[in-house]
Amino acid sequence: MAENFDLNNMYLDDNSFTTVPEGDYHFLVEDYDLAYSTSDKMPENTQVIVVHMDIPAVIDGSLEHVSVKLNLNVYSKALFAIRQFFESIGLMPEKGRAKMPDLELMKGKSGVCHIIQGVSSKGNEYNQVENCYSPSKAPLKCANDDAWNKKDDGFRPADEAEVNPFV
Repeated sequence: MAENFDLNNMYLDDNSFTTVPEGDYHFLVEDYDLAYSTSDKMPENTQVIVVHMDIPAVIDGSLEHVSVKLNLNVYSKALFAIRQFFESIGLMPEKGRAKMPDLELMKGKSGVCHIIQGVSSKGNEYNQVENCYSPSKAPLKCANDDAWNKKDDGFRPADEAEVNPFV
């Protein structure tokens, strides 16, 4: 997802971003990228699906769109996280075996995740997705229910009538 910046007014040291308190949040999948892991904990050339999630939240009384990235390592020991994510957005059955869905289908889908604050090696806090909930196990109340229900801002709960290609 490419962003357009006003290069004449851009501060190169601006690494500020909004963090949200730990809790359960509705999210909307905006886009994704494919990359390779740079972690020493993963085998060399491990592919990563970088999911760009948008989380509406009321912060200091105003609605903000908080961007969160979820890195899904395509690695045998991490397949549970990929499955969990696709279950949460309704693109994989909760039981049984299924192949990886077409990644393009996840754009515009919504789900519920649990966010904690991670700390970078430089000591900066960031939003970290701890896990995604399957629809049958999603909490009834989320920290951003008020912001999520503001449909005039482009967010909406998943359409119950959407066709699931795996059902």
